[in-house]
Amino acid sequence: MDRQLRWGDASRMDSVNDGRNAILRATLDAMIEHGIDRLSIDDVARRANISRRTLYRYFGTKKELIQGVIGVENAAFFDEMQRALTGFEHDFEAYCAESVCFAVRYRDRHHGGFHHNYLATSVSTEVFGYIVENVAPMWQRVLEQPYREYAALHGAQVPALDDVIALISRIALAYSLIPADEQAMRAQMRILWTFRREPAGKPAAARMKAAR
Repeated sequence: MDRQLRWGDASRMDSVNDGRNAILRATLDAMIEHGIDRLSIDDVARRANISRRTLYRYFGTKKELIQGVIGVENAAFFDEMQRALTGFEHDFEAYCAESVCFAVRYRDRHHGGFHHNYLATSVSTEVFGYIVENVAPMWQRVLEQPYREYAALHGAQVPALDDVIALISRIALAYSLIPADEQAMRAQMRILWTFRREPAGKPAAARMKAAR
């Protein structure tokens, strides 16, 4: 017997957002169970109780579907992190360290963590690359003001914000996959700030290219 599809064979839900969110939830469940590389459009459609044709009306490709889930999961992580770390907003070094610690706590609390359980399975370098690319503007949003204050205090020797973001994105992802205790993580993060001091007088603005 043919299954009764939730939205009909070629229909949309009344709300585009409701339809999109239902598909993304089904995709996340499939990614957690099977991993990204084994994700099947047929499986997602079955879990969402829709047809493939309906699914493709919301997401044109499997890659677009995966990127949609990653984007939603990243946004949820950063919203929660920003609320949790308000006490460190005026201490850039501490904010960076605590964000990494938060990523591991988030991992433990959600039984799979930063980007959930689907990272525990085999994941292609393309997917990891997209994760890092996707989180860059989110890091920019939470770090920009603390960075401005930090650069104003320390001057020209401060690394550029886009370089810090590129590094901390990878560090947070690595610690989420291979956790350490928080004391060790904080000690290791302090190594980042042992940068060489440059001669006085070099314009700090040159190091703030990503904070403008």
